Amino acid sequence: MSARSLAAILLVGVVALPTVARVAGTPAPARRTVYTKQLPAGEGQDLVASKCQTCHSAMLITQQHKDSTGWEKTVTLMEKWGARLVPEDHATVVAYLLRSYGPAKK
Repeated sequence: MSARSLAAILLVGVVALPTVARVAGTPAPARRTVYTKQLPAGEGQDLVASKCQTCHSAMLITQQHKDSTGWEKTVTLMEKWGARLVPEDHATVVAYLLRSYGPAKK
């Protein structure tokens, strides 16, 4: 058998192996979570969209799942870094983020 034929056989085997493994009972790899590009409706949505999405995409926000302490720290840090949020709106933003993106349910 020539080296070329052997290489072709090996290539076909490598390409077919994942299919054979799935058929044999090995589960397919887990799918990635698809994060929305829109923020959910609710009190504070417009505020978060106008203040947070100046620098961040909705997808970045929707990937987070923090408790009240985590969102409080994040919003405070963003304010220190230049987020233009008046003190009266701070609590509304934290509440919206906690309600919409609180700790992940197990």
